[in-house]
Amino acid sequence: MIAVAAVRYFMVKFSRGKVIAFDIDEALSFEGESGPYLQYAVVRANNIFAKLKDREGLDAHGVLAALPSAAPDAIAGGSDDAHELWGLVLEAARLDEVVDQAIRTLELSVVAKYAFALAQQFNGFYHAFPILKEERPDVRLWRAAAVAYYRRQLTTALDLMGCAVPERM
Repeated sequence: MIAVAAVRYFMVKFSRGKVIAFDIDEALSFEGESGPYLQYAVVRANNIFAKLKDREGLDAHGVLAALPSAAPDAIAGGSDDAHELWGLVLEAARLDEVVDQAIRTLELSVVAKYAFALAQQFNGFYHAFPILKEERPDVRLWRAAAVAYYRRQLTTALDLMGCAVPERM
């Protein structure tokens, strides 16, 4: 799965008019703009939910079901946490728009660039605002919900490029 994603992503990340010199080391890299990097970003999100399931008995559906009872003020205001959380959600929400653009322009590279940017944004969010170490239950719930949405959108983008997500990496 990793090798297939590496090759497919490498081939679609360039626009149609570019001449591609395939570099296997670049394609297989787990850092930078590569299929494995995107896969790992989803696997990291999956691991968050596996740990939430073990610790609190919550999977993604449980998080979303519990969200209406979470205090909305936990993510309101001008805090960095709220800003980054909503930034991740809004970027994830752009998938339909990006796919529409890719169809109109016949450029699948638009989806590839979007997926890479979304994975980078998630990784920044993940490092700055931990989900599992968050002590406040409402904030942890909101962060987990944002990650659930991000994970669904990035998985869909990978699927559109013909890339599957392995269980672990």
